[in-house]
Amino acid sequence: MMGTFTKNTLFTFSTRVSALFLGLLASIIIARTLGPEGKGIYTLAILLPSLLLTFTNFGINPATVFYIGKKKYPLSEVFGTNIGITILLGGLAILIGLVIIFFFGSRLFPGVGKEYLLLALPLVLFTLFFGFISHILIGLERFKKYNFVYFLQSFLFLVLLAILLLGFHFGIKSAILAYVFSFFLVCLILFFLVKKETKKVILKPNWEYFKNTFLYGSKAYLGSIFVFFHTRADRFLINFFIAPFAVGFYSVSAGVAESLWLLSLAASTVLFPRVASETNGRRLKEFTPLVWRSILFITFLMAILLFFVGPWLIPFLYSEKFLPSIQPFQILLLGSLAFCGMGILGNDLSARGKPQLMTYTVGISMILNIILNILWIPKWGITGAAWATSFSYLVCLGIIIFLYSKTSGNKISEILFFQKNDLIFYRNLFSKIKSLKS
Repeated sequence: MMGTFTKNTLFTFSTRVSALFLGLLASIIIARTLGPEGKGIYTLAILLPSLLLTFTNFGINPATVFYIGKKKYPLSEVFGTNIGITILLGGLAILIGLVIIFFFGSRLFPGVGKEYLLLALPLVLFTLFFGFISHILIGLERFKKYNFVYFLQSFLFLVLLAILLLGFHFGIKSAILAYVFSFFLVCLILFFLVKKETKKVILKPNWEYFKNTFLYGSKAYLGSIFVFFHTRADRFLINFFIAPFAVGFYSVSAGVAESLWLLSLAASTVLFPRVASETNGRRLKEFTPLVWRSILFITFLMAILLFFVGPWLIPFLYSEKFLPSIQPFQILLLGSLAFCGMGILGNDLSARGKPQLMTYTVGISMILNIILNILWIPKWGITGAAWATSFSYLVCLGIIIFLYSKTSGNKISEILFFQKNDLIFYRNLFSKIKSLKS
């Protein structure tokens, strides 16, 4: 169990690091070409599809992984039903998006032109498809194929961005179009990859799977909405209280700080289907805490390094214009560390069939986050937003540790502090790294 988990986690992590590097290059190109205000407008424009995706995904992603792990339905029917759900929810999302843009756009996105929001709108359909279909690969534990499409999207985005923004100088519109088309192209490739796994696609919906997916997803659905606002409400409120240029500064701070999430996200991605399909109670009880402690320790070391390197790295990469991003970035490192911890334990709870526990916890933390942002942004600007986010993440982590302890039967001390079995994990980790190099 540990050997396969370590191998898949390392492979997923290396893919995400590669994708991060490509994303970093794209972010640098956008920031240096468009400046803080242009970067802020771009960030806010693609935030609309993210908002719509959050409200219309209905928790289908984790539900897909959960039921594939249980091997309850034919894969071809899962594939076809997920395509049907994509068309249904994607159409609904685009319709809602048009209403928001034409009737509420100036209020919700002050300083962002309607043309930018309209250009970004099709992204919601492609990202829904990408999520619903790629999670079939995760459920099957086909991590090589999943990581391939994940990396490919970042690569295509960078290539298209270089062509449209640097080659044709189309400005903010080119950055948005590059992002949209990168997802469109990767969705086409994803379709054929999944079809190869399922052998065929049956477009007639499996109504039992359809119903059960929404029932399971409803437990996680509200949680996904809470997570979105917990991680993105600060951008909306910064734009409301200040202006798009401040969002540009903050997006750089958050983007670099969130690079800490990579290892945790890789481990969580591999952990979910593993926990969902595990039948050995003792092994399940010991496994997640071991992973959690190890990932947090490595992430902590990365956070310390970034804290001292960041003040040099940000102006070097993004230019001296982005010096105001440094202090919020250092504050957000604390929140990013907490986010990594709550993500791993939250995925374990969801894989046990209890996603509602994560939903309640993130809901409480989200409300705290929004209140603190409203209080602190007018006083301290983007620095106040960084403190609000980091503090709320820490509160969320504390609650998740308590709930996981009660659910799993592990003492809190057994979750937090290193155990003798951790040495076996590190031995396996180093052996896997050596085998990958050889």
